[in-house]
Amino acid sequence: MEDVKQILLREIDTLNREERRDNKPRFSFKFLKTHPGLWASMYGCYVLTVALIFTTDFLGWPAFWGATLFVLLMSGLMLMDINPKYRFEDIDTLDLRVCYNGEWYYIRTLSPEAVNDILVSEKVPDNVKQGINKLLSLKGEVDFYDVFHLAWGQRNAATV
Repeated sequence: MEDVKQILLREIDTLNREERRDNKPRFSFKFLKTHPGLWASMYGCYVLTVALIFTTDFLGWPAFWGATLFVLLMSGLMLMDINPKYRFEDIDTLDLRVCYNGEWYYIRTLSPEAVNDILVSEKVPDNVKQGINKLLSLKGEVDFYDVFHLAWGQRNAATV
């Protein structure tokens, strides 16, 4: 089973490298392009807040500068994009990373080269190879979870 794990690790490393998944924040206009209404409503609420600040007696310049700083900070944070790394240990694990990363191991398929490497390896048990061939004939593809489930069953990926 160590061969299967090494093939999956190699495939995960390839995905991380190709998609620049390195847990580093990057400046991006992706959020602004996908949610322009949210962006506009934030600035609309800012204008209403400024109007409220200057029409009341007990608010003034400190409240204005605080609101302005807050809106600028939130604007900057919305322009940051982080691509979290895929990790072998996350396969079939439900934690906070799933909220951001999704259950990637269900939807990301293995490359044909990785599937072929598993099928031709002499160290991979026949039941795993048969399961992969069956999945290929039924679905036409094999994802990370399929291989993990065939090789290790219900075990936790962190213990493999």
